[in-house]
Amino acid sequence: MHGNAVDIMETPEYSQSWLVADIGATSSRCALLHAPKFRLSEIRHYRNDDAADLQQILKHYLVATNASPANCALAVAAPIDGDEICMMNRDWRFSRTEISRQLGFERVKFINDFHAVGFALPHFNDNDRAEVGKSTSYRRGNIAALGPGSGLGMSAWIEDVSGGSVMSGEGGHITVSGRDENEDAIILKFRERFGHCSAERILSGPGIVALHSAMHDIDAETPEEISTAVDDPQCAATMNQFFKFLGSAAADLALITGAFGGVYIAGGIVPACIDRIRNSEFRSRFDDKNRYGDYMRAIPTWVITDPTPGLTGLSVFVSQGS
Repeated sequence: MHGNAVDIMETPEYSQSWLVADIGATSSRCALLHAPKFRLSEIRHYRNDDAADLQQILKHYLVATNASPANCALAVAAPIDGDEICMMNRDWRFSRTEISRQLGFERVKFINDFHAVGFALPHFNDNDRAEVGKSTSYRRGNIAALGPGSGLGMSAWIEDVSGGSVMSGEGGHITVSGRDENEDAIILKFRERFGHCSAERILSGPGIVALHSAMHDIDAETPEEISTAVDDPQCAATMNQFFKFLGSAAADLALITGAFGGVYIAGGIVPACIDRIRNSEFRSRFDDKNRYGDYMRAIPTWVITDPTPGLTGLSVFVSQGS
């Protein structure tokens, strides 16, 4: 889907314009969609710290673009269960009812942010991705995604006779296990600090900072201090360990979802350091499944380079009338 356009047959319900927004814990991205092409336009980024709540961001966007879309679809970094949304990594609460009433939308739809990424997965091509390592096979089939950012999201596109469907959940909160004594010691420090060492505790921006502290007893202010450090052996060791844990999580997700079509890495961290993941032990850890080594080596792994995969997925979601 390079170019972020979706072609569908226009129906009365989906013949109007939409405001779509990918709402993360740190930043939000907004765009407009218009039938029948559903091409993204007026893409704008916002820092969430600059706004009191989500409604303020949406209002600012509508004023700045002088737009009056009839409908709204939001991909939110939060569990989606009912009308009320409570974000886990940001102190924001909102509901479909409130947003519809305050901003005058006819319809408001919510999906999880990685649910949106799942809709985009079968549409990515080499213009939207960078391969990590080499696969022994490139096939059709299920496709999985995971993405470290402020948290850790997971989803999968499941191929079926109708074309495909998306599954999503809260896979970022699976329990992490170590592969050797060194990793066991790291995880023990996380358990002592947090009680439960979920994947998100390590595979996220805050996780990089916590991992650096656990490994070297050094506190950093931001994950960028570690991920972008040049010629610092301790930062390099932290990032390589981060990618080893990421390789294990990606491999487990691939096994669970049967992702013959590949595993994609999204989020705000890895696309900014593609050379580092390529030079890390990510792919060797991904392949290291003992008797299932050949099975894993036949699954390609990519980093998503599309700068707005959540918006791309939302355009598919809206176009399909999901």
